[in-house]
Amino acid sequence: MSPITKQTEIIPQQPISLWRNRDYLLLWFGQAVSSLGTSCTQFAFPLLIMGLTRSIAAAGLAYSLGQLPYVLLSLPAGALVDRWPRKRVMLLCTFCLMMCVASIPLALFLTSGPLRLFLLYAIAFGLGAISLFYELAKLAALAWVVPKSQLTTAVAQNELIVSSCSLFGPALGSWLFSITRLLPFITDALSSLVLLISLLSIRSPMQDERRTERHHLLLEVREGLTWLWSQKVMRSIFLISSYLNLTITASALLVLTIVQQQHIPSMLYGLIVASGGVGNLLGTVLSPPLQRHIRFGTALGCALMVFVLLWPLYGFITTPLLLGAIFAGIALSDSIRAIFMDSYRFAVVPDALQGRISSIYRVILFSVLTVGSSALGLSLEHLGILPTVGIVWSGLLLITGFLFLSRHMRQATFPQG
Repeated sequence: MSPITKQTEIIPQQPISLWRNRDYLLLWFGQAVSSLGTSCTQFAFPLLIMGLTRSIAAAGLAYSLGQLPYVLLSLPAGALVDRWPRKRVMLLCTFCLMMCVASIPLALFLTSGPLRLFLLYAIAFGLGAISLFYELAKLAALAWVVPKSQLTTAVAQNELIVSSCSLFGPALGSWLFSITRLLPFITDALSSLVLLISLLSIRSPMQDERRTERHHLLLEVREGLTWLWSQKVMRSIFLISSYLNLTITASALLVLTIVQQQHIPSMLYGLIVASGGVGNLLGTVLSPPLQRHIRFGTALGCALMVFVLLWPLYGFITTPLLLGAIFAGIALSDSIRAIFMDSYRFAVVPDALQGRISSIYRVILFSVLTVGSSALGLSLEHLGILPTVGIVWSGLLLITGFLFLSRHMRQATFPQG
């Protein structure tokens, strides 16, 4: 008698809920508290500079210095983050951010005149550089502690933090600044302490085992560029995402210009901007169920169509209620496409390249924003609202046409394995 072989059906084990994933919860909670503190500093720092110098240009320079590291240092930072222990980078950066923010009150008390302003500018650049390293390590860590099947939900919950901070952070920062101008920075330093404790409580290393061999830094940067060049979908995502981020900046500038020209009260302007936060929050809620039912390429196409349909309305509508509805609709669509794109990137990029690929994206994004924002300002000043709307809309039509004509983009699917 031949032996009877029994076939055992192997049922894949479902990943545990994100709300039962201890390492993810610690990372998410610490980041939520820290982001709220950071939003207070971002709101109060320009006010502090303006109070000391009575110059908007001085405040603008401080903002530019905070963004400059993202253009200058992103590529080497990405390679270094892929080399170094990810958790250690996050811990060190969090501690340094806490010290930098805490040094703002010290600079005010211990110095005066040009030296004080120089130190505040140095702090602005330092905060930008340290934040760059932390963000690259954090994004790579998220892709490691969360299963690919749950990445969209995790990215949506991170977006929920960003949207909530954009709603409540300025109000909190304004209230703290009205009590005393140093309180927002003290609050931010304490929030970094909460993040530091959360990171110390995480047990996992938040990365695969690092390779032992080391190459020249430029060769490791080239390795990331070579991998990205071989990925048609990823290349397209980076370019589309950079232009849409510029479009969001243009949306804010257009609303501000319309408000000024129509003499809309500042309170109504605040409500229009707040409607964007509401749209972002709604987008974070809709993204996870959409990801389960809609193909990746189809979702991006639908999001771009919303941009194409709503964007021309900026050229004709001046009513605050309708402006708020347009702003919220574009923010909702942008939130969904950003969550889908980020989730796809985290799922596709190999763990050893996460830092480098994220850094390449930041170089592209901030280069586009730096040049594009200046061009938008000049266009609004010299050409007016309607021509500027037409120029930006032409770009939206081009990338939407590319998406629908590109087979590899239409057929792109979110990897579940």
